[in-house]
Amino acid sequence: MTLANVRALRLSIGVTASVALCYGVNWPLAYMAPLFVAMFLSMPLPWIGWKNALAIVRRLCVGLLLGLVVAEYFVRLPLVCIPLYALIFFYIFYNDAKAPPLATVFMTMGVAMVPIIGMQAAAAAHMIAFYLLVNMLTGLTFMWLFHVLMPNSMAKVDPNAAKPQRPGPKPIPSREERARLALVSTIVATSAILIFYSFNLVQYSLAMIYICMMAGSPTTNASIKVMKANSKACLIGGVAVIIAFNLLVAVPKFWFLLILCFAVALIFSQRIMAGKPSSAAWSSGFTTFLVLLGSSTGVDSSASSNFYLRIAQVLFAGLFCILAIVVVEHRIQKHKAGKRWWQLGRLTAS
Repeated sequence: MTLANVRALRLSIGVTASVALCYGVNWPLAYMAPLFVAMFLSMPLPWIGWKNALAIVRRLCVGLLLGLVVAEYFVRLPLVCIPLYALIFFYIFYNDAKAPPLATVFMTMGVAMVPIIGMQAAAAAHMIAFYLLVNMLTGLTFMWLFHVLMPNSMAKVDPNAAKPQRPGPKPIPSREERARLALVSTIVATSAILIFYSFNLVQYSLAMIYICMMAGSPTTNASIKVMKANSKACLIGGVAVIIAFNLLVAVPKFWFLLILCFAVALIFSQRIMAGKPSSAAWSSGFTTFLVLLGSSTGVDSSASSNFYLRIAQVLFAGLFCILAIVVVEHRIQKHKAGKRWWQLGRLTAS
């Protein structure tokens, strides 16, 4: 097997095993754990080490703590809550370049999800924070376990091939570029928060979470090209989960769910690990599939209408991010152009 095949098989088996455990036990928000497993095992890296794993957990804990503070003291004070969210988001996004892998997404998720649930019941916010942490620890444990059971050394190595080099640290953008990227992501995420709280859209919380997640990696997501790819990925995941959901309605058995998850995971993982420009879109599509599938299984007779509503929320999140980033980037570029003309006018006058 090639290294890409080993990674794809590890991702498929790891996600399926986590689905078996989490859906079988079915603790609160259990469907989030396979999502975290998929995000961790999708990274083309060996085991990140417990030092980096604990750094990610610390970042999530900080995000959850901030979310609890907002839920307890500020969620009913919109004139204070919205500016506070903007400050928190800017701080998180500005420091994204120095954060461990996926840490910014998890911090944004913690800050956004806990107050959303807290709008329904303050006690629920504490429960959601606890089980988000449990799911994160489950995801990291599965990542470690399947890197031990299926290490990269299983791949067949060509003796004549050059020895692969470990990727170096990612380049850190300049302070000005980091500030611009953080500003774009902050405006997008805060606009979504403002709309959400203004109209009390608790029933559409999935869209709010997805917007924050899609805006939660400013070094990549503040690009309209990448956002289009992410929106296409949401569509891919939505089509896949529609097919899977209707098959599960026809065969409502747990063993069939596991076989179906493994088959879908194989299809996605091969494209995720192919190393092509579209691989990131397939990764986002797979996480979309897992979220929609997990949030739509084990529900009541109105599952069909709720299921398609969730798909609509995810598609809305993608369209909202594209439109918001287009508008924000246009305004920033227009402001910069006006500033340059003003400086040129001063030089000409002098």
